[in-house]
Amino acid sequence: MQQNVMVASRFKGPPTSGNGGYVCGLMASVLEGPVEASLKAPPPLDTPLTLEKTPDGAVLKGAEQVLGVAKPATLSLDVPALPKPLKLGGNPVDAPGRPKKFEPFGTCFVCGQDREHPDALCLHSKLVEGVEGMVAAVWKLDQAFENKNGFVDEAFIWAALDCPGYFACAAGEPALLGRLTAEIVAPLRAEGEATVIGWNLGGSGRKRRCGTAVYDASGALVAKAEGLWITVDASVITG
Repeated sequence: MQQNVMVASRFKGPPTSGNGGYVCGLMASVLEGPVEASLKAPPPLDTPLTLEKTPDGAVLKGAEQVLGVAKPATLSLDVPALPKPLKLGGNPVDAPGRPKKFEPFGTCFVCGQDREHPDALCLHSKLVEGVEGMVAAVWKLDQAFENKNGFVDEAFIWAALDCPGYFACAAGEPALLGRLTAEIVAPLRAEGEATVIGWNLGGSGRKRRCGTAVYDASGALVAKAEGLWITVDASVITG
């Protein structure tokens, strides 16, 4: 099965390519259960693409290259409880030991400070006070994010699982999402607020690993993910 798709400029991550979490969610939309989605190249904006379901999973293609692949997965991830009370501190980029200072994502659909809600998710991660290596963001939900059933579209949940992971494990470094393995365990009503957390899982060389999770207003787990970020030359992101 093959379908024509496009990543609209609204869903950008870096200035000239799609938000990694959103694109991973796009690939996951043709599969069931937990999915491992890998990005092979920056997904172009406003460009005709093809999404093909295969016996092994799904493949996202541009005119001349494979942009991403996805497959069913098993996600073994210890998810920390949502801190209560949740006390948010400073910008993760300003945390001690972070490189100073790389913030090219101002127009990102998920975390961009230059975007307006609800055209974008506006998840502005902050350090969680008292929990080393963790960040969190309050997600103001809206009907603009809902599917036909009144729940948040799963592609937006995948997007929300993206950027907080960057701020937990790679803030201040030029880095791109390489892989996101996610499981949505419950629907999320497109109203009120949710909370997204990210925590550092370590890394080596150019690789940075993180966990992320979405909780609804009652503190129940909605979704979880493990992300792999790859540090790159800044010009790859800024164009």
